[in-house]
Amino acid sequence: MGQSIYNTAAREALVSFLASNPDRQFTTDQIFESLIEISGNKNPGKSTIYRLLSKLCHEGVVQRSRDDGANYLYRYIEEDRNCEGHLHMKCLGCGRVYHLECEIGDELMRHVGSEHGFEINSGLSMLYGECGDCTDSKKTKRIKK
Repeated sequence: MGQSIYNTAAREALVSFLASNPDRQFTTDQIFESLIEISGNKNPGKSTIYRLLSKLCHEGVVQRSRDDGANYLYRYIEEDRNCEGHLHMKCLGCGRVYHLECEIGDELMRHVGSEHGFEINSGLSMLYGECGDCTDSKKTKRIKK
């Protein structure tokens, strides 16, 4: 069988970029701009990025979700990590994504299912707030004033 047309330098650059930022989500524009910064003008076109992201989502290498607007967000799925079965948290300050793997998160999903008849898609879940580092940073800035 021949080599996939998607197994290209563009694919490698895209996967490398996303894999080096597994705790972040990016819009297509952010990915495109980052790849330009990394590789200069040797970056693939946006249509290639869209096709590659679609393929990587289908393969389970990348996860796609939506922000609070109309933008899709893409995040690399670490090979040794399954995002199903637990909730996620995203810091609105720094943008980092955390895996919420604890009994309370599991209990919340069970409660929502049994009491409200709603099954949470845990792999696509996202709780928004502020991480401890960003909260501490704000406190430090207030103290210095």
